[in-house]
Amino acid sequence: MNRVTLPASRAKLAALLLGALAVIAIASCTRPAEQDTRSGPASTSAPVTATVTPGLSGAEKTRISGDIGEQPTAQATVTPATSIAREATPTVVPTIEPTLAPAPTPTPTPVPSPTPPPPPQRAIATGPVNRIAFADGLGSIFTVNPDGSGLVTIASGTTAGGELLYTFPVWSPDGGSLAFSSIFVVGGAVTRSAYHRADADGSGGVITLAFDNSTGRGVGPGIPHFSSWSPDGNRIALTTSGEFGIGTMVLGSYSGQSPQAIALGAPLYVNWAPDGTALLVHQLVGLHMIAVTDLGAGLPTLIGTGSMSYFSPSWAPDSGSFAHVEFVDGTNSVVLTQKGDTNDQVVITEADIRVGLGWSPDGKRLAISKSSGNAFETLSVFSTDDGLLQTIFGGEIRAFWWSPDSTRLAIVEDSPVIEFAHVWSVIDVESGEVTPLVTQFASDDFFFVQTFFDQYVESHSIWAPDSSRIVIAGAILDLSEVVRPGGEPRPPQGFDSQIWVVDAAGVDDPVSVGTGTIASWSPR
Repeated sequence: MNRVTLPASRAKLAALLLGALAVIAIASCTRPAEQDTRSGPASTSAPVTATVTPGLSGAEKTRISGDIGEQPTAQATVTPATSIAREATPTVVPTIEPTLAPAPTPTPTPVPSPTPPPPPQRAIATGPVNRIAFADGLGSIFTVNPDGSGLVTIASGTTAGGELLYTFPVWSPDGGSLAFSSIFVVGGAVTRSAYHRADADGSGGVITLAFDNSTGRGVGPGIPHFSSWSPDGNRIALTTSGEFGIGTMVLGSYSGQSPQAIALGAPLYVNWAPDGTALLVHQLVGLHMIAVTDLGAGLPTLIGTGSMSYFSPSWAPDSGSFAHVEFVDGTNSVVLTQKGDTNDQVVITEADIRVGLGWSPDGKRLAISKSSGNAFETLSVFSTDDGLLQTIFGGEIRAFWWSPDSTRLAIVEDSPVIEFAHVWSVIDVESGEVTPLVTQFASDDFFFVQTFFDQYVESHSIWAPDSSRIVIAGAILDLSEVVRPGGEPRPPQGFDSQIWVVDAAGVDDPVSVGTGTIASWSPR
């Protein structure tokens, strides 16, 4: 259901997420050696021993395989899906008839072992896409033009034997494919989840890349997985949960390459280098870099002293360096580390209890938000041209997103008058001019993305490729109806979540392109 009831639903979700931030706040006040014993955010997983693993031990493989396992080979329509410790071959979802390789021609000689069918052909977008992918909150995935026309169904949920619900679509780097999660619900309980791929034009079938038989609660409320494509589109880093806690593996998005476990433990944040040659894994306190080649992922390298004051590191667009937080000479600091020599570090500024980081797409600026409480109090920009750090906004913001042309930042603040509402604005980085856009109640899914925006910038773009508009999910409020002169605000107690396209210049009225709970704009 995409119906959101306020305040009960939002209060519960907000309490859960703010509890996670409180853990970060407590841990960030201590030195690294003391932080090792702290638990991670409650919104991600129950605390487990944090370990970055180039390959799991036999006992760990057994535990994980019990949750993320191979399907019985007798089920011809559901071939082995995934296991962190086993082979995973792309398979067609049971509702789509699979295409099998031709049977070998009988001969007097022994019949050779059957050859698995080749993976489906890769869909590549060679021109502009400019479409929005979204989940409708009722179990289906769609794409649509920014004006609401040209609706295409990518995956339809079903109620056969239970509820099969698809959610959280993620665009491939070229815009030719979509990856997304599903959950299967029987009697109100999640019995399994899976991860899929499909062509973004709606042709072909839904391909299952991973099958998870555990009943873990996912990486967030109602969110089975976090995933991000490698820049070349050949691999996907998939973070999932189970009895083992939170774990990340790298699997082939088209090739059927065996999945490889790279990390286990919570909290856990994963970032691809823009050139695809490495992954950064921030896990509890420690930050690790893992080289990635055609042969797979290598051994993890520990970076610096670590910190829990941030969620996700941020790669410079040229992949030469990355920004993160660690203790330097006893001070929690925002640092810039060179990929080629991780001992080559430059301190940019002192950190705080919570820090958000984000490089501009042109690589000329690094946005830094700092918080000593629940929201960020300042938003600053570090310039690589002159090395200066300039505060461009002072106020309690929740999240920020760079425009593709690197000239503006979309920000979201708490409404000063309406509980649980957020105010969207756009900041011109050069002039500092702030353009107010809309006041919104976010859907639960989109609220989660806002809270962990520095991780979800890896997978969900709110900006149009030409930087003209943003896409958000929830309800847009008419302030003339909600806030009466001289009276108390009277916001709605519930709303049907919609996908809204909002003019970044604040001139044109917002356009609803469909009913939904989470959306992402194509990369081009």
